[in-house]
Amino acid sequence: MKKFLFLIIYTIGFLMFSGEAKAQEALKEPFSASQKSDDGALVAYPNPAKDFIIIKAKNPSLKVKQVTFYSIIGTQISETFADSNTAEIRLDRLKPGKYLMRYVLSDNTQKVTQIIKQQ
Repeated sequence: MKKFLFLIIYTIGFLMFSGEAKAQEALKEPFSASQKSDDGALVAYPNPAKDFIIIKAKNPSLKVKQVTFYSIIGTQISETFADSNTAEIRLDRLKPGKYLMRYVLSDNTQKVTQIIKQQ
């Protein structure tokens, strides 16, 4: 019985300690992996976003040419043209909710990723 009780106390202590460590890691890094949208060719962060989103092509020789936002049902909401590896896009025209972000890179790669706009 004592061994069983010790095992339960040890397990609870371990779980509590590992949860604290994860919380401390989240505080250290401003944009953790859960706040980034990474589809292999482009990284978009923070996600969810409030005022802006930063997009960056993973390959430094590629540039982001165009970014288009669509509602979740496919209606085009906004379109932005950029000609750089990294761009900051203002989201003040978007209402809070989920959006599809389609981007085109300088090598004509086109992909779609989901972005969440918060209040």
